[in-house]
Amino acid sequence: MLTPDIPHNEVARLRELHAYDILDTPADSLFDGVAELAATFCGTPFAAVTLIDKDRQWFKAEHGMGVGQSDISRDHSLCAHAILQEDYFEVPDLSLDERFIGNPTLNGEVKIRFYGGSQLTTDSGANLGMLCVMDLQPRLLSPAQQRALSQLSQMVMALLATSQRNRQLHDSRALLDKRSSELVSANLFLDSMIEHIPAAVYIKDATELRYVRVNRAAEDMMGMRRDELIGKGAAELFGQHQADILEEQDRQVAVNNPAFESVDQLISSRRGVRVLHTRKVPVSDAQGVLTHILGIAEDVTQQKAMQDEILELNAVLHAKASDLEAMNRSLEVFSAAATHDLRSPLGVIAGYAGLLEKKYGPLLDDKGRGWLAIIGGRAKSMAQLIDDLLAFSKLGHRAVSTRTVDMQALVASVIAELQPDVAIRTPITLGPLPPAQADAALLRQVWVNLLSNAVKYSRQAPRPQVEVSGRTEGGEVIYTVRDNGAGFDMASYDKLFAVFQRLHTDQEFEGTGIGLPIVHRIVTQHGGRVWAESQVGHGAVFHFALPVVAQDAPGTDEADLANEAPAED
Repeated sequence: MLTPDIPHNEVARLRELHAYDILDTPADSLFDGVAELAATFCGTPFAAVTLIDKDRQWFKAEHGMGVGQSDISRDHSLCAHAILQEDYFEVPDLSLDERFIGNPTLNGEVKIRFYGGSQLTTDSGANLGMLCVMDLQPRLLSPAQQRALSQLSQMVMALLATSQRNRQLHDSRALLDKRSSELVSANLFLDSMIEHIPAAVYIKDATELRYVRVNRAAEDMMGMRRDELIGKGAAELFGQHQADILEEQDRQVAVNNPAFESVDQLISSRRGVRVLHTRKVPVSDAQGVLTHILGIAEDVTQQKAMQDEILELNAVLHAKASDLEAMNRSLEVFSAAATHDLRSPLGVIAGYAGLLEKKYGPLLDDKGRGWLAIIGGRAKSMAQLIDDLLAFSKLGHRAVSTRTVDMQALVASVIAELQPDVAIRTPITLGPLPPAQADAALLRQVWVNLLSNAVKYSRQAPRPQVEVSGRTEGGEVIYTVRDNGAGFDMASYDKLFAVFQRLHTDQEFEGTGIGLPIVHRIVTQHGGRVWAESQVGHGAVFHFALPVVAQDAPGTDEADLANEAPAED
């Protein structure tokens, strides 16, 4: 037995064989019919359609053999030898041919003696397999039988081509079905997107300028159902005048193919006059021919009304601001005049009270001298009140100029000025204080007012004590002044930072009720906050917080602040 040779075009042959995608496919009655016809024409008990793969021979169809669709090793295949020939291949007696003596496939119960076959040849000349007939007796086919076998082999090739085309068609149909499904899904998605766009979307045909599609927002904007809109032109929906304007815009888009945009366009609809912001773009087919005009319109009626209202409010506010500015100027003039006019008689009263006490004091009894003391004290308090009011009013007009403030040095200098006599000082404990970005002069006034209050309200304590501390927390620097003095009732907290609202009487503690409002105004001008905690008889704690600023400014010269006058509560 000889092993069959490999054809010279084996790679190309296998490529063409596999391109038919016929191997291991189910049985086909057409191929089985050709095998039966071959056996009938040639008068043989057996016939087969075989294909030679890389390592095997596979039976696509067989007649009389009973092996069905099976395969055998290519080395033992008769057809593997047959495909090496260009024309009809025939072996009259296999038992006498050295190529097949000892072949195991021929030594079974049924011993094949005759083999004849016609090659299954492609247009390029590749032999894929054989249409073969076999007999148990040695024999030869007649020329007519050989021609019939050749014609039947061409029929097998036609069936292979048909089968290939059918599979390709099936695959194409499957791909087409898939693409159609994808297209349907994409269209549904696009439809859903357009339908849910909050702006009105509409499409017109480019020839007659009639609406062919609208979305839900367009229905809402026009106050019409889409079946009332589709197929209609602008003149049927908005009137001729408005239609002329809209269709002229459409023609500009159709002729020049630009994108058109209209701002604050008025449209009359069933919902009344609407203000629209509209954009139109041309839509062309694959050949570049304009077919439709796409429009997107945003209903800005409410926004336009709000803008007009805002403009009116701005005008009113501008007028109010002008009035307020004029009023502030009047108040400044009044404050200066009131300060001058009030200070003059107060100076006279205080002066004459002093003269009376000096010249006639010894002649007066205790009651008279007491009255003089009251007059002098009230005049002094009134003068202080006038100064405090003037200082408070000026805070509203002063710009805040921030720079880095050395809070430790600033507070130390305030303490030294408030208590120059070390022997009678109220003990003030000064802890570490972080620096801040602030107006140093204004911030000095805050410390003067808070520390003078703490000293004043704790002086009646058995062992007065004031503590100053600071910390950085989050985006703020927080400063605290704590004393162990008289304290106040938290039920009256809402009066604490109000002008003229004092929580203690003049008999208990002197003051004008301006100091803490000044503190509150300065801190809030810096974008900060101020608050307090207290309990009657157990002291008070005042906190103020300033925002942390990233950049540093030049340091504060404390000498420039030495002449700032304190104002107390």
